[in-house]
Amino acid sequence: MSGFISALIKQRKDAKAAKPDTSSRLKEILTIIRKYDYKDGITPEIITNILQDLGPTFVKIGQIASQQAEYIPADYCEALSKLRSKVKPMDLGTVKSQIKKHLGDSTDKIFAEFDKKPLGSASIAQVHKAKLHDGTIVAVKVRRPGVVDTVARDFALIEKILNQFVKGDIGGIDVKSLVVELERISKEELDFTNEAKNIERFYENNSKRENITSPKCYRDYTNEAILTEDFIAGHEVSDAEFLNTLKEEERERIATLVADNFATQILTDGFYHADPHSGNVLIKGEDIEWIDFGMMGSLTSKQRQTLINIVTNIVMQDAYGLKRTLMQIAEAKGEINHGKTLELCEDMCNQYNGADFGDFDLGDLLTTVLNNLQDSNFKVEPFLTNLARGIVAVEGTIKALSPKVNILNFFTSKVDTGLDFNLDSDKLKEMNPEIAKKLLQLIKGIIDSSTKTAETLDMLEKGQIKVRTDFSLEEKTQKIINKHIGDIVRAMIIFAAFISSGILFIAAAFTDDNDAIRTTLRAIGTIGFAACIFFSFRLYRSIKK
Repeated sequence: MSGFISALIKQRKDAKAAKPDTSSRLKEILTIIRKYDYKDGITPEIITNILQDLGPTFVKIGQIASQQAEYIPADYCEALSKLRSKVKPMDLGTVKSQIKKHLGDSTDKIFAEFDKKPLGSASIAQVHKAKLHDGTIVAVKVRRPGVVDTVARDFALIEKILNQFVKGDIGGIDVKSLVVELERISKEELDFTNEAKNIERFYENNSKRENITSPKCYRDYTNEAILTEDFIAGHEVSDAEFLNTLKEEERERIATLVADNFATQILTDGFYHADPHSGNVLIKGEDIEWIDFGMMGSLTSKQRQTLINIVTNIVMQDAYGLKRTLMQIAEAKGEINHGKTLELCEDMCNQYNGADFGDFDLGDLLTTVLNNLQDSNFKVEPFLTNLARGIVAVEGTIKALSPKVNILNFFTSKVDTGLDFNLDSDKLKEMNPEIAKKLLQLIKGIIDSSTKTAETLDMLEKGQIKVRTDFSLEEKTQKIINKHIGDIVRAMIIFAAFISSGILFIAAAFTDDNDAIRTTLRAIGTIGFAACIFFSFRLYRSIKK
């Protein structure tokens, strides 16, 4: 990284061939970079300070970059997330000029009232409170003039610098791919119609859910540069002073609303708030209200199932299942060593071995999975990274309200067990939790056993699991050992068949509404028991002989 910056400074004269505004901006960037000592590398603090000094566009780029954990190490993401724009608010004349330009009429004609003082001001836009002629109180987000051109110019300059000086990764970061992604996201954020679509979709998803609200978008007063939505008046969850006025039961009720709704967004809607920190969740009477829809996440049904599988496999201590799931979403940077990957999955399962289910932090669990994969040179699909960050943020919001509420409980309540034998989740809930868990483990283990065997044989064939024999025996002794090994294998098969027959009888007991299925299961189980007895007798005679 330091070599790259040194080369950049030495080659400043090349900027003379560029356009005048680009050349001037490059000179400004180089002047700022010189202020810092980067001989020992670029630390998270240095890169954050540089972006802060470079101004609003680069601050916004840094804020977006903080969400790109698939490209950027965790410590850099954390530092970048603290960036705050130091931007002078637009004057009222500029705001009104933008509204007239993009909505086609004066502010006084469009709105019955329009507050002079902005509610907030950022690098891309600022927000004003207003009233429509029908009396509706709204928040009007107005894009800064020229910001689209400024962002385009800065990205063009960044790309030019990268093409000239950067060959390959920097510090393990694929910088060129990162910049392409940042430019795409920045363009989306500059076009307010994208946020309008998010607001409308989220509003529609939650419109019929009790105590869950979100602002409505007003399309007649919205376009790529102006966004008009309901003005929301409530207390942020981050307002500690307000939270102290609430009783413990009320705080727990609100935390339950947040956890249940967020789990619903992910597992039912497949469209969730990707920045659910405590400042974006408001308490409004009996309701919670979500705000700020610039960052949203979408999940396919396959991706939702992947999340369920990861959690299930870790809770069930199934390293084989976890490996299979992760191989569907992780791309190895080189040849895959299946033996090592299985060891990695076993380590992850062991981290949570013996932990009480209620103590699991889902965000920490997913972060652990991501960090282990990245440390092992795997590239993970971005959806899981974004989802993990969202869950970590919402868990922080929930804990600020009540430490008694765990979002993982709400995830499991919305997940079908996915098991056969009509063993539904309601019946599992009626059982003792430990018995239910053991039963699930038993059934899951038998279903997965053939897959595990195939995977193990595959790893053996590739030499990724080594079996060492460090002894020599006489031929007669070896034959005796081989005979006994064969007997043990047959005994294990008979035992597995016996257990399977027993499970069929258990499944039949849970099949209350279908006599035909119950009869079939019992018949198969009976045949299984009879076969076990027959082969057990033959094995006994063979061993005795």
